[in-house]
Amino acid sequence: MRKGSILRWIGVLLLSCIQTGFALLVTRRQTLQYKNPSSSSRYYRFSRRAMVQNGSSDNTEDEPVEEEEEGEDRSASYMGYVRRVFAISDLHTDDASNFQWLKDICSGGTLVEDMDLPGEDDALIVAGDISHDMGRLRETLQVLKEGLKCEVFFVSGNHEAWTVREPGLDGCSIAKLEAIDQLCHELGIVTNAKLLGSTHDFPVWVLPMNSWYDGSLALPGCEKHCEDFPNWPWVDFVRCKWPEDFSRSRKDTANLRIPFKLVEYFLDQNNADISLIKSYFRRNNLKTKATGLISFTHFLPNQQSLPDWCEPKSNEFCEGWFDHGAPGVSSKFAKVAGSSLIDKQIRSICTDDHKPLDQLHVFGHSHRPKDFIKDKIRYIHNPLGKPREREDMRMISQNVQFKKVWDTSTGEVPAEKQIIRYWEENGGGRRAVW
Repeated sequence: MRKGSILRWIGVLLLSCIQTGFALLVTRRQTLQYKNPSSSSRYYRFSRRAMVQNGSSDNTEDEPVEEEEEGEDRSASYMGYVRRVFAISDLHTDDASNFQWLKDICSGGTLVEDMDLPGEDDALIVAGDISHDMGRLRETLQVLKEGLKCEVFFVSGNHEAWTVREPGLDGCSIAKLEAIDQLCHELGIVTNAKLLGSTHDFPVWVLPMNSWYDGSLALPGCEKHCEDFPNWPWVDFVRCKWPEDFSRSRKDTANLRIPFKLVEYFLDQNNADISLIKSYFRRNNLKTKATGLISFTHFLPNQQSLPDWCEPKSNEFCEGWFDHGAPGVSSKFAKVAGSSLIDKQIRSICTDDHKPLDQLHVFGHSHRPKDFIKDKIRYIHNPLGKPREREDMRMISQNVQFKKVWDTSTGEVPAEKQIIRYWEENGGGRRAVW
């Protein structure tokens, strides 16, 4: 072999080694980035969709998580300085009056009198449905982050998944949700689990959870009200666009147009954070410091959180609760409200042997306030909703505030009273329900 050929062969070999080493370095850096406090774990989880669609991941099983060694720096998951936690949902700032309301509050305007607002040492949970418009979503998150100076936690709702007729986003809804995750990462909005107030007496985990709906909250015995469900003009059916993997069989007429297995896909994205929290409770079970858990989704976790459900302790629906003029709308909404699998995942996080001091779940979507306890978990829905729902229909309080749910100095902030059907107890009454 000639000397020139040997040198060329050696050069190719060296170049191959350098490229391989660089690829390994990038892979290692991407792996470490997930643990970085400024990274977005939700974006990392969305990137695993091929594995989920191929059926190699199961949301009912815990994913392995590395046990942290004693003395290891856990700052990536801890926000020890946070003192209080507030919650709200369904800001819908694509409505100009809602956006003005938010800007006035966050800038210290006239509306803030007598309001207890989150500040620099606090955190705010926003449980979805800010806006379908990416520009307005960015503006709103900036107003919250820069105006209140607090940590902002966020999960997307169904409005964020709208892509059809969106300029430049006439593609897959999952791709849009990935773009929203990148936006949150850019703005410093938190989309993964964090332990808040670890330097205080009553720290609390906050867990954002991805979710969707699957028809499993349908009200039993109300099928007659849903015969026209395939033709119901639910906007998601037109403005969301999902991969073919989630298409439902035409034979399933009861849930036609609801994506198939989409809930399982989204819940799978929560497993890494859940494993982290489980590991924490196993390690700290015998320690004296009590720790709480606040999970949150946009979608409803159980039938008891539906607007018409009157008795939180009961698993039986009474059709007599349809004591208003819109049982058809209520019945069809139940199909697109959420999933029983959400509640199952929430309750899988902590066992009796490794349970938090108190467990809360915040949700959105229905625009009908709720605050109740079922089987030792408190469920909270505090929506801003639409102006008409607050002002004309009085389905929501005209004086909506960020709801304080936790103080790391004292623990859970109890509800002033249970809220089951606000629209009947305090609002516009049965005639205004829908």
